Amino acid sequence: MIRIAIVDDEPEQIQSIEKMVLDFFEQKNIKTSIKSYTNGSDLLNDTDSYAIIFLDIQMPDKDGIETAEQLRQRNKRAALFFVTSYQDYIQKSMTIHPFAFTTKPLTKEVLYRNLNDYLSYTDSVRKKKSKEKCLIHTTDGLYVQLALDDILYFHYWENRLVRVVTTSRKIYRTNDSISNIYAELNATFFIMPSQSFIVNLHHIRELDGVNKKIVMKNGDPILIPRRKYKEVIEIMNLYIANEED
Repeated sequence: MIRIAIVDDEPEQIQSIEKMVLDFFEQKNIKTSIKSYTNGSDLLNDTDSYAIIFLDIQMPDKDGIETAEQLRQRNKRAALFFVTSYQDYIQKSMTIHPFAFTTKPLTKEVLYRNLNDYLSYTDSVRKKKSKEKCLIHTTDGLYVQLALDDILYFHYWENRLVRVVTTSRKIYRTNDSISNIYAELNATFFIMPSQSFIVNLHHIRELDGVNKKIVMKNGDPILIPRRKYKEVIEIMNLYIANEED
């Protein structure tokens, strides 16, 4: 599921972009969730996270660039598609690292090209992830190379050992510290919900808000300290926003 936001003070512009976006992803057989806003403040006040955000630059109250600057403080990975009637804003917007900059009227050809570029980019990120590996020095004296996607979680265990639990149900043990391991991992794909665990975001099955715990795809529960629960939710939202089925 790709979560998309459209921010524009012109309702007809929102409808136009939404229709083209829906048509594009339907052709690709990709599920989407689209939400619209008529000003930047409403987007910033919403706790939802998005993979793609279409931002009109000329808006009353808070313009698109100001909105994007504040948005980048909490979501550095969203692909920003600036839409404007004026070329003068291109240089100013570059400091926010937009994914695309288009001028009105936005045509289907331009939009489709930009969305195809986005899919190519996200596909390259996934391929890179699948190739990334982690080297584990086990308590048996062996060095084991594991693909990041084969790791469910790391667990600081008894006798100062860390267990490495994998998708194949095989468990490795290492004397390395949990903090050192986390420092070496790609933080895009892992989260440290407590001082005793490092969890692969891709293998989380659900978040239990009542009991404040993560449930992994293999059924293993991982408790989350109450003070960390909001942070875990925010990171999960960002991750989900950038994932697609």
